[in-house]
Amino acid sequence: MGYKSIEEQKQAARNTNELLDHLVKIIEQNDDRFSFEFASGGEKAVMEIFDKEKKIGYAVKIEPIEYNENGEALNL
Repeated sequence: MGYKSIEEQKQAARNTNELLDHLVKIIEQNDDRFSFEFASGGEKAVMEIFDKEKKIGYAVKIEPIEYNENGEALNL
């Protein structure tokens, strides 16, 4: 990503936190099988999902999609 102003960085962090808050609300409604932990910094976050039944953990990286000048995703 290119240079961003402090205000743009703050807005990106707020956007990420809003997404994480929403995910937490959804998850808390049904967490019998899976548990979730979040780590966030700025506009990126990592979510650990643990399957309590199968005893398997997963890491999910959350970050904004970057696009090139043709509108094609660069980081998917």
